[in-house]
Parts: sequence; C-alpha cells; structure tokens
Amino acid sequence: MASKSLVAVLLFSLLFVAGLNFGTCKPRKNLGKCSPSGYLPGKSGNCNKEHDSDCCVDGKMYPQYHCSPPITGNTGATMTINSFAKGGDGGGPSECDNKYHSDNELVVALSTGWYNGGSRCLNNIRINANGRSVLAKVVDECDSVHGCDSDHDFQPPCPNNIVDASPAVWKTLGIPKSQIGDYDITCATGLHFGTCNPRKRLGKCSPSGYLRGKSGNCNKENYSDCCVDGKMYPQYKCSPPITGDTSATMTINSFAKGGDGGGPSECDNQYHSDDELVVALSTGWYNGGSRCLNKIRINANGRSVLAKVVDECDSVNGCDSEHDFQPPCPNNIVDASPAVWKELGIPNPSGYLRGKSGNCNKENYSDCCVDGKMYPQYHCSPPITGDTSAAMTINSFAQGGDGGGPSECDNKYHSDNELVVALSTGWYNGGSRCLNNIRINANGRSVLAKVVDECDSVNGCDSDHDFQPPCPNNIVDASPAVWKALGIPKSQIGDYDITWSDA
Repeated sequence: MASKSLVAVLLFSLLFVAGLNFGTCKPRKNLGKCSPSGYLPGKSGNCNKEHDSDCCVDGKMYPQYHCSPPITGNTGATMTINSFAKGGDGGGPSECDNKYHSDNELVVALSTGWYNGGSRCLNNIRINANGRSVLAKVVDECDSVHGCDSDHDFQPPCPNNIVDASPAVWKTLGIPKSQIGDYDITCATGLHFGTCNPRKRLGKCSPSGYLRGKSGNCNKENYSDCCVDGKMYPQYKCSPPITGDTSATMTINSFAKGGDGGGPSECDNQYHSDDELVVALSTGWYNGGSRCLNKIRINANGRSVLAKVVDECDSVNGCDSEHDFQPPCPNNIVDASPAVWKELGIPNPSGYLRGKSGNCNKENYSDCCVDGKMYPQYHCSPPITGDTSAAMTINSFAQGGDGGGPSECDNKYHSDNELVVALSTGWYNGGSRCLNNIRINANGRSVLAKVVDECDSVNGCDSDHDFQPPCPNNIVDASPAVWKALGIPKSQIGDYDITWSDA
C-alpha cells in the first residue's frame, strides 16, 4: 500500500482541534535592524556537503550583509556546525591564525558584523545551551559578504546572525545529533554569548535524519513540491504533541486515481474522489495507522468540518515513484481533499504563480523569476493603522529601469529624483491611493512620497513585470530619491523596516 508525501505548498496554519482566526496578512520580519547591503549571484563548484552544507546554485541571488544584529543583553543568534579541519566543509584555513583546527577543538566563526574585522580573534566567547555552558575560541569569520568561490567552498554568504561552531562545541553542550543543524541561541553583551536557548522547533520534534533528493516523474497538480537531485530533505518520525489546541498546517491533495497523491490510500487501499471529506496526517500523528478511518475535527475560517483519516503524509520516505517523486512531508501537516477546503469556505489555493524566466533587469538587485518555481500571490496586505509596519525596497520608475513599464496611476515614467512609491496590491487597493501622498518614517526622518504604481502581489514573471515575481504583501517600493531623503546609507539598501501612514 502506498503512502504519500507532502502534496501542496503550505498555505496557512489552522488548529487541529480548536479554532483559528484565519486571514490576517502579517508583514515579514527582518533580522534585527540589519538589512542586506547587496546580493551575490551564485556560482556552483566543488562544494563539500559535509554537515549538509548549503551549496551555491548558479544564478541564484544571495543576500550579503556587512552588519549583524546589535549585541545586547539578550542577542538572538543561530548556531550552526562546521569543520575547521583541513579537507572539512569550512574551506580554507581560519582567518584569525591562518591555521586549520581539528574537530576536537572548541572553536567558532562569527558572522561578519560580529567578527568585526577580527576584533574578537582568538578571544573566547561563552555559549550556554541545553542547560550547559562552554567557552569557545573565535578563530574565523563566517563571511556574510563573499561566497560561491573556492575560498568559501562554493557555499553562499553566511547569514548575519551565525555562531558557526566546531563538532566539539556541539558535543560539549550535549546537543543530540538529531538536533544538529540551525540551533537558535540568545547572546549576552561583550564577548560572552550568554543565556542560549534552543530554537523553538515544531513542538519538540526534531529531524531523525535527512533524505537525499532524486527527481523523477512528479505530478505538479495542486502546486506539488517535487524532489531536486541531491537536495537534502529532513525526515521526521514524530509530530508535535496533540493537545486541545494543536497547531497544524493544512495543505491540499487529490486522493483520486491519477491525482497528485500517488498510489491508493494507506488505510483502506482505495482512491477517494475530490468530493469526499478525507485527509492524510504526518507520520507522527498518523501513528502507525491508529487514526485510520476515524474522523478529526478541523476548525478554520470561522467554520468547522469533520474529515476521515485515510492516509499517511509520509514524513520519512519520499523522492521515489511510490511517493510521486515528492519529498518527505513536514511533521505538522493535515493534507486535505478539495472537499475539505470547500466545506471550510476557503477557495482552492490558486494563490501561487509558476515562474517563467525572461529578460529581467537586475538593477537594484531585483529578484528575477526562475522557471517552474512557485511564487505566492496576495490579494491582501496587513491592516493599515496610524503607524503601519512595512518593508521598504528600492525601485527605478524611470524608462529602462527595473520597474518595467510606465506607472499604473498615470501611465508615465518617473525619474529617480522624484519622491514616488509603489504599494503592494492590498494597500494599492485598486488605485484608491493613486497620486496621493503617504508619509514614510525611517532612520529618524520623515518624507512625503506620491503613490504612482502598484507593486503587484498577484501577477508577475512576464514582460509587463520585467520577469520579476509577484511582490510580497507588505512592500513600499520607493524611488532612489526617497531613500536619499531618508538619509539611509547605500550599504543598507535592500529590505528596510519602516512605518507609513496616509498623509
């Protein structure tokens, strides 16, 4: 009997037993106040995949950071694992002493901002995690600016909040191998990385291993995720504990013959039409079939529905014909038939756009569409208050700039010296703000800018949109003149946290 893997893009969270208020569009968060200073185009090469290292992909744009989040009494950081030994995944010798270090030494590398030009070289920092504490010597920089070359083992630039630690550090802290990966810590002032807590994963369920991807004939119905050759996918034998208020993510799946669910359902060895109220559960919740043919209650969108468990959303196996060459399922999935979505009053998830590449202007580090990649679409934006949070990006509204065609509001181009902006689709609101001013506050300054265009959160990946993907739902896309008026240094141009209001 076949079992299934994840068969749809994650769409929203719901409560497995209790209800959920669904529909609020939330803005994304940035790391501290440190925004990318640029983007590096990826170049692949001979990359050591020890410790599941991330390897550069040709043409992919990677953010670069000259800064790291400010160090306070409780600084958030992520601890990763690295071999500083010769031939390890750390690349060349360490920056501080031009030496290699064995996996038994207590050593770390810090992101560029925290490395601070070598000011912490060969000093110890204190890391506390998992109820233990360890002193580790800073011997290298986790380079947040450069990468994708032989000096960096063809790995991308490091995020801006990394403490990259040797295996000895992880061992001394007593962290199980199953939890090695990105491990969230918080860091105190000075050279002492203080009270360090593990990141809050999905429940208390960590990966039990990793599966190497293998591509094949994958049914892309319902925007299914398809395996990529060589990519490492986490495997889970557990799911978060079930309570009266269990969080889960609902995805969509066709359990019908020929659908994207693969073979017949595990519980009854049958196919089920798209009109039946049926679901599959992640491996831990499926629990060896103990919930087979029983009903669960799902509450979302102000409605409730009973659905029968007929299958496992396999969180361990995948990337083979039995799983439709889809990767293992995450550990918190309720994979539901179209009938469940319909009963809950949620439109079928047509909110993803398949990427198509073309002649894309990369001015201002524009993101360009990748063939076949699925991009989210938003008809809404976060609610507007007197002090609405947003991410400000940069755009040229001039002819030949990266903004594509003329502005939507007046069918004109605008020079880089004009104080003009585009708003995400929800805030653009069908043009209701066209040619009105909004007030933008950032960097201790304020500026009035005219709304002249929509940052389209629904459409993209075509010539009208310069082959760029749909815009996120919380964007104020501003001309160079706006950035200049706010006094934001060029090194901080990227996604910049602002607030705005109608003027």
